[in-house]
Amino acid sequence: MRSDPYGQWPSPISAGDLGQASLRRSEGFVDDGKVYWLQSNPAEKGRTSLVTLDENGELVDLTPQWDCRTSIHAYGGNCVAIQAGQVCFYDRTTSRVWAGPLDGELFPITGEGPWVFGGLSFLNNHQVVCVREDHSDWLNEHEDTLVVLDLAPNDSTGGTVIASGADFYFSPAVSANGWIAWMEYDHPSMPWGTTRILAQSPQGRRHIVSDAIDVSAVHPQWDSDGTLVFLSDESGFWNFYRWTPGEVTRLNDHDMDFCEPVWVLSTPPYALLTTDHGTRIGCTWWEDGFAHLGCLEPDGTLSAMGVYGTATLAPANHGQSVVLLGSPTAPTSLNLMNWETQVLTTFTAEQRRFDDDCISAPTQVSWSNSAGTQQAYGWFYPPTPSLGNHEGSPPVIVMAHGGPTAYSPALFSLTKQFFTSRGIAILDVNYSGSATMGRAYRDRLNNNWGVLDVSDCVDGAQYLVSQGLVDPSRMAMMGGSAGGFTTLAALTTTNVFSAGISMYGIADLEALVHDTIKFEAHYTQSLVADYPQERSVYVDRSPITHVD
Repeated sequence: MRSDPYGQWPSPISAGDLGQASLRRSEGFVDDGKVYWLQSNPAEKGRTSLVTLDENGELVDLTPQWDCRTSIHAYGGNCVAIQAGQVCFYDRTTSRVWAGPLDGELFPITGEGPWVFGGLSFLNNHQVVCVREDHSDWLNEHEDTLVVLDLAPNDSTGGTVIASGADFYFSPAVSANGWIAWMEYDHPSMPWGTTRILAQSPQGRRHIVSDAIDVSAVHPQWDSDGTLVFLSDESGFWNFYRWTPGEVTRLNDHDMDFCEPVWVLSTPPYALLTTDHGTRIGCTWWEDGFAHLGCLEPDGTLSAMGVYGTATLAPANHGQSVVLLGSPTAPTSLNLMNWETQVLTTFTAEQRRFDDDCISAPTQVSWSNSAGTQQAYGWFYPPTPSLGNHEGSPPVIVMAHGGPTAYSPALFSLTKQFFTSRGIAILDVNYSGSATMGRAYRDRLNNNWGVLDVSDCVDGAQYLVSQGLVDPSRMAMMGGSAGGFTTLAALTTTNVFSAGISMYGIADLEALVHDTIKFEAHYTQSLVADYPQERSVYVDRSPITHVD
């Protein structure tokens, strides 16, 4: 074994490997036993295709002249629906919704207009329901509505409005008998703050499913018996509930989150499975930092089927779901789950180009924050043991994720392995405010952005020093967007880190208030303080204020 200094180990992972683009797979669908998924190609400027495999196992691009992406709410999300051999999708290139048979000619069902669409769901054989975002010049900000589109060519009206008045609409879901449910909310909330779920009968009668203050109710999906299932964090964790007119029943009682924060339009991340003994729910939950795949049984107990770095489910079709699975040591794979047999079949997976002994596997660590009253968490990636050796302790890079209402999973990252294979440790911090650990942990960052996130990262680095795991004289920090802000704040208000990398980080919180997207227009109100009433807080927490 070589004895090169930490940080100078010869690594099989080059900077060119980091810059090498790869296909990105996202949402998957099952229709009559066939699997489809969305795949983005960086060689085509990120164009997203709906793809499948032919009878020979060869990849087929079903939308070669279209780009199945939406910029709705700026962050986008799902804009494809498939049902009974029919497809409907929003095309970013033409700014229109297209529809038709999967094996036939597609046609635009919307005309030219100032609209962006997303969250499509078939209402029946000749209509879809979706979210429409109006970008008309005369509006002060983009305007959301829920609309029904006819599956007929070139509708110039942009659809029939069935719900309006809320600042945001998400997750329209349709029952077999024509009921529609959706999630909505208003400024200054975010989807993980206060939301509402409503249901509307085919006759147009509207029902409130959930509208409690400081409760995030998300991801409605109709069960085969006509009841509505959804996730709510009323208990402090996103658990399952069932609604019938006039009654809401809690389906499980677990101190674990069964979904992530809703940043984009997406299909419900769970599968409703009808059995003779009631409905099983194929689902994922987070425990000890890992994603667990399994079923919530009708009696409220959990049956586990596997543990992963990440696990993202799609709703079931005839007892099958597409599942994206991530690992700490291998790239994400696209799989088909047969819920009856519990057989998981891998359809496609990116090939890892490096041997197992080149990969550093993470361990979850925790430490007390500066006040000593709360724990913070992170993933520690030691230098790859097989690639080098050196006396003493290695340097470390502390990473802060974006969001900030997001999280860092135990997921394979070539960037992390680039550093660990050179003898540099990584601490990937899930600071106060991070998701998948319940509402109380998530709400810690309220009014504390730029304070607790910074101290958690600093305290995490110092914890590693106290354990003899890293060299206190060689500690750096790294983050992008909100994580870039945390990085800049740590560099300008503490003396713990010798260097840092901020990627598109926020240096001026006042500038963020005045120049941001509608979705985040009031985000800092909960994270920092009311503006402009408490402008001094924004100034004090802005890294640019503390630069000499």
